Amino acid sequence: MKVFKFGGSSIASAANISNAAAIIRKELERSELIVVVSAIARVTDLLAEAGAQAGKGDEAWRETLDVIGSLHADVIRELFGEEAAPEEAWLREVVAELNDVLHGVALLRELSDKSLVLILSYGERLSCRIMSRCLDVSGTPAECVDARELIVTDENYCYAKVDRLATGKRIKERFQTYDPVPVVTGFIASAEDGSVTNLGRGGSDFTATILGAALHAEEVWIWTHVDGFYSADPKRVPDAKVLPEISYAEAMELSHAGAKVLHPLAVQPVMKASIPLLIRNASDPENPGTRIGQLPASTDGQPRPVTGLTSINRVVLLNLSGSGMAGVPGTASRLFTCLARHSINIIFISQASSEQSISLAVAPDQASMAKKVLEEEYSREIKERRIDPVSVRRNLAMVAIVGNKMSGHPGVSAQLFETLGKNGVNVIAVAQGANEMNISVVIDSSDEDKALNCIHESFFLSMRKVHVFIAGTGTIAKSLISQIRDHRATLQQEMALDIVVAGLANTRAICIEPEGIDLEHWEESMKTREAHQGIGHYIKLIRAENLHNTIVVDCTASKQVAESYPELLQANISVATANKLGMAGSGELYGKIMKAERSSNARFLYETNVGAGLPIISTLNDLKNSGDRIICIEGVLSGTLSYIFNELRKGGRFSEIVRKAKESGYTEPDPRDDLSGADFARKMLILGRALGYQLEYDDVECQSLVPESCQGDMSTAEFLDRLATIDDWYVEEMESAAKEGKTIAYTGELKDGKAKVGLKRVPLESPVAGLNGTENLVVFTTDRYLDTPLVVKGPGAGGEVTAGGVFADILRIASYLV
Repeated sequence: MKVFKFGGSSIASAANISNAAAIIRKELERSELIVVVSAIARVTDLLAEAGAQAGKGDEAWRETLDVIGSLHADVIRELFGEEAAPEEAWLREVVAELNDVLHGVALLRELSDKSLVLILSYGERLSCRIMSRCLDVSGTPAECVDARELIVTDENYCYAKVDRLATGKRIKERFQTYDPVPVVTGFIASAEDGSVTNLGRGGSDFTATILGAALHAEEVWIWTHVDGFYSADPKRVPDAKVLPEISYAEAMELSHAGAKVLHPLAVQPVMKASIPLLIRNASDPENPGTRIGQLPASTDGQPRPVTGLTSINRVVLLNLSGSGMAGVPGTASRLFTCLARHSINIIFISQASSEQSISLAVAPDQASMAKKVLEEEYSREIKERRIDPVSVRRNLAMVAIVGNKMSGHPGVSAQLFETLGKNGVNVIAVAQGANEMNISVVIDSSDEDKALNCIHESFFLSMRKVHVFIAGTGTIAKSLISQIRDHRATLQQEMALDIVVAGLANTRAICIEPEGIDLEHWEESMKTREAHQGIGHYIKLIRAENLHNTIVVDCTASKQVAESYPELLQANISVATANKLGMAGSGELYGKIMKAERSSNARFLYETNVGAGLPIISTLNDLKNSGDRIICIEGVLSGTLSYIFNELRKGGRFSEIVRKAKESGYTEPDPRDDLSGADFARKMLILGRALGYQLEYDDVECQSLVPESCQGDMSTAEFLDRLATIDDWYVEEMESAAKEGKTIAYTGELKDGKAKVGLKRVPLESPVAGLNGTENLVVFTTDRYLDTPLVVKGPGAGGEVTAGGVFADILRIASYLV
């Protein structure tokens, strides 16, 4: 024999009831059944609303009752058609009876727990009759069984405690046979005096497992509207997966910590009787769902410590503290006894080892009462200032991670807190049971979704994900978007990493899409920005989304964007930038950026600021962090100037080479921006600061290649024409250098705390003389690399190369975050 329980969503309409009847008939071909039903969806809430309205003397209870009657009447007419008359007559009688109860409450203007429970009982009594008659008329004999005749409880009407011995005896006496099919009212029960009680909201699950345990059922099946227990709430964690099998203990922990799939007490009866409990989807009966039983083996060969996580999204934290609590026996006992006496349920508790503080979480609707009764209980101690007044903190959530394999598994707590810390989620309180199966943390409710998602990914319950917000949509950004689009699937398959571009913005348009922008048609997604909405507005939107593992990528050349880096880092948002104006800006801004990074859990990477796609900053940091002393850094850090001087060595004329470089797109629209050496100087400034030198831009000695005759206000065309006046000088300089076995190059040097860039004669065997095209080169001379300096060489310019460097920084940050 099996017990099938159908939840309110599974019988929410005539079609759903017919579907449930079909499931029952199919199972009867294999096994005997007892069926337990909840009230039809929405009905319990409507009954509670009608009771509350009547209790306040609000005549609106009559309208609410009409809604309840109409809802059931519609179901009856659709189910039974021409044979509906007897059921409609019965419905009118029941509604009339309920009307009398509500009228009595309205006259007294008092809704006691006893009256409320009686009102709520009508939901299951109605659905039970409808389900049993549906089976009857379809050819499956069934009878309606009132659980008030079976389940005996105490007189705590709303959350009654079951008398297991008396209940078991009644159940065994009643069910000597299962033909016709018993359809039992869930949720409701009765006290010894016959008054109606209930098992708490969702208590129909408990009814089913009580019946199953008493009758030694083969299995108990809970039919609901979801596929089973998920690794997290799929409404909050889109990547949550159904758990094929979990243990009794895990199911209990998840249910108590907020998972709404199962009543928290429902597991106990079947666990004691070792009866499997299955969660199935009535809308998809072929789906295997979740099986709850003894400790399961790993289903995929990967022993993961965390099975799932859950949350309660509205809790209030009360804190009782004071030096007068330390070492005083019975303080905690008084606290719990006091709260129990007033039926206040404690969701979470944490006590400091100093015994001077106890924190506990309760539901919001019980917080005021809890504070009041505790301050009354400890009034003497508070008056004598041995205990502080009870502090209350609202707008909190509790998140719990659960797993059998957490026990004895080192590092679970560390991984949890590290993950939350990297995402800027502050842990207000924490509790862990001695069985090591549950770690619960209390956090701000605004961080709940972020916490759930980052924890879920951290424990490999889903693919790791980072959310990228790009500033700028120019050449570098377009190349980066293409690279992410082309390699996203590979990263998902090979690294279990998903790069989600969640935002794009430029000075004219913006797009925010937390689930990810379509990178094939991203330009079509951009919406025109309103006036005066700069980078500050973009950051505001990013922070409002509060997504986990967030990275802002700066592909602009904007000073305003660079100045926003400290704010982003302080908000625990990591930054990858191709914009030099942060690290090469004022010393004040540089100091703010470095301080913000050190004080946060975010990462700040700027590899492309110096060598586009070349690993120059990372190489410098590796040398420095490993204890090597860097004596000198020199090289060529301008793809444009590298190209010009490489072409000069081939015999070209300077002005013609510059013109050709502009036509090929190697220079800025105005070549003077490159020839001034300013960009090169900024790169040397960045390297100098990375070495710890206190430098400003004006401290860098910079030789401009723009001759005096070409300076001043003139067009680019005029400048290029005038540039020919110095062609002969470069020819002579090249010839003079050749006589010394050298050539000329525009290089930079960083040594003894000083930085300079400019023309220099270098030996023909120098690595600089061997550059081609727009190649960059950096030579590190260190204590370890003294006789043979370390050379980093490669492409130093171009949107694709720079975007590749930014992409690499994104992946480095992602590996840190997840």
